[in-house]
Amino acid sequence: MFSETYRKMNDAVVPSPALIEQTLAKAKRRRFPLRRIAAIAAAAALCAATPALAAQTELGYQALYLIAPAAAQFFQPVQRSCTDNGVIMEVAAVRVEGSAAQAYITLTGDTVDGTTDLFDSYDFHLPFDQIGHCERVGYDEATHTATFLCTTETMDGSPIPTGGKMTFSVRRFLSGREEVEDLAVDLRLADYAREAETAPSWSYPSEKTDGAFCRTGGSYSAEEDEALYQTAPILLPGEALAEPVPGLSVTAAGWADGLLHIQLCRGNAARLDNHGWLWLEDAGGNRVEPRCSIGFHNDAETETDGRLDYTDFLFDVSPAELSKYTLHGDFYTASTRTEGRWRVTFPLVNES
Repeated sequence: MFSETYRKMNDAVVPSPALIEQTLAKAKRRRFPLRRIAAIAAAAALCAATPALAAQTELGYQALYLIAPAAAQFFQPVQRSCTDNGVIMEVAAVRVEGSAAQAYITLTGDTVDGTTDLFDSYDFHLPFDQIGHCERVGYDEATHTATFLCTTETMDGSPIPTGGKMTFSVRRFLSGREEVEDLAVDLRLADYAREAETAPSWSYPSEKTDGAFCRTGGSYSAEEDEALYQTAPILLPGEALAEPVPGLSVTAAGWADGLLHIQLCRGNAARLDNHGWLWLEDAGGNRVEPRCSIGFHNDAETETDGRLDYTDFLFDVSPAELSKYTLHGDFYTASTRTEGRWRVTFPLVNES
């Protein structure tokens, strides 16, 4: 980790008129809802008249970045620290080498702890095609400060353009995360050696019907199980049969289309990302993994308390074999979600 915060950049490269003209032409060919078009048009007018002023406002910056990212980053002022909702985000250090740029970003506040997760709510704003990721690399309990290493690389492997700036933003983060792994679930599987009630579901809006559950994805262990993952029925959720950890509960179990389903309710996973993985285990410790998992929710609004997410795990065992197995799982939960608008901008320059 770097010991000093890097100095401000003095030199910058102004985007060429040709580049701005090309990006504007591309933006005109895209289709947007009418209200968004109106907002973009108004912001674009401001951008065209006074791009430096436009970059100072959230709407102006977003519109300018949409149509001319190089211009948006050029006019975006360097700002190494920002505060929202009682939490401070700061740039601690920056390194640029070859096709990669790295920044140490810190979050400090009462809701920040050693488990803080940016929950995929971060964005890299750069005037070139790139891929990026973040990982937590440190935590200072005395100051409630978590440090993240944020790395971005050019898509084509070319060197990071010199003289530019990067904007890094975060919309929310999770804390109070807990992991409980290899836990035996207190559920007598032999009690569910019967057919279970299934529920209607849909994957595409054209398939949607009243009361049906929205399928959101899942996984499968072998290529031949892809069709199973896509078409297998789901169980109708019921009351909690077991609660391995607070925030995660088993809400249905039984057979459907010849496979054992065990259902895990995740609460509103869009808010806290509670999730788990289930498997069966015999007396000798041999594991039976699910052939696939199917995620779905009750189609309530994402940001309301009424949304409930579920995962059905499908096992290829017979009812007669069920008494030989116990249920086990890994469980991951969070207790706090902090919302805000944090954004820092810094030069892409390597200094010591």
